[in-house]
Amino acid sequence: MMAPSAAWLGGIAVMTAHLSLKERTDRRSLMQLFANHVSQPVADEIWRERATFLAGGRPRPQELTATVFFSDIEGFTTVCEALEPEPLILWLEGYLDAMVRVVAAHDGIVLRFIGDAILAVFGAPVARTTQAEIDADAERAVRCAIQMGRELRELNKRWQAEGLPAIGIRVGIHTGPLVAGSLGGLRHMEYSLLGDTANTAARLEALGKTVDMRSSPHCRIVIGEPTWTAVQGTVAGLPVGEMALKGKRKAVRAWLVLDREGEEVRPAAEAGE
Repeated sequence: MMAPSAAWLGGIAVMTAHLSLKERTDRRSLMQLFANHVSQPVADEIWRERATFLAGGRPRPQELTATVFFSDIEGFTTVCEALEPEPLILWLEGYLDAMVRVVAAHDGIVLRFIGDAILAVFGAPVARTTQAEIDADAERAVRCAIQMGRELRELNKRWQAEGLPAIGIRVGIHTGPLVAGSLGGLRHMEYSLLGDTANTAARLEALGKTVDMRSSPHCRIVIGEPTWTAVQGTVAGLPVGEMALKGKRKAVRAWLVLDREGEEVRPAAEAGE
């Protein structure tokens, strides 16, 4: 009786060790993709819901509806010319660190930096199943952009006191369907967003160059129609009009989001409008 029992217990131990190793591998893979730039609650949700989007130790391709957030610094080339390499990198690191903290505080995920630009997403990699969840992601993205403008205002005050450049930023936000998944191999893997929604967010950010900035001196926020539909009544905004964006055949209706000084940006459920 002892031999079969020992073999059975040994098999259980091997299976347990294998499952434990697989879990550690999957968690490490996910954390390499997401954990550096997300809040702990979002990291916990990603791990808790991993069975819905993880396959073979990496996020599988999936179609979902999310809000893509793209920001860029105005006149960054001029800043590069004004600062020596070491002060430039320290200045840029301070800016990016502050903005990443704002994104994480609004449950967004920073996917990557593209020079001074920030690409983030709200509503991935855990797919949303209701319109209310999709709208909540859109609202978090817009509130995030507004808070980034307020944070930047304080940073500019500090930088000016230190003799460093003050800046403005542009933000483009668009909500819609996209394909998400990991690209790359074991040496380098990134979570990527593919499709018209991601492209439109980048085009809306660039469109901000043509919008009057006097009403939003620190942060110009231009959003697409699906995002505006989700947040109207909870934030102030002005129609920019129907714009033909570079690389797109169909025109896109856009809005400029305004930050009413001293007014808290409330969730739709609390706004009562």
